[in-house]
Amino acid sequence: MIFCLASDPTQCRTIDPMIPDTDPLTMSSCPIAGQIESAKWINDHPKYELQRIRCTVGKRIKQQGA
Repeated sequence: MIFCLASDPTQCRTIDPMIPDTDPLTMSSCPIAGQIESAKWINDHPKYELQRIRCTVGKRIKQQGA
């Protein structure tokens, strides 16, 4: 999900929500889950607006050191 400051749309943040493996997502359910997760994020960060949701299929690759 990409969120940008409402006051300065050039200042954006990319957020990758962590959805538990127990909640399988499909390409049809991902946009709905994205709306729910983005609403939660905006509730905690009211100065931002949602610009984009992108869904991908497959498990997330773990980052080194994480």
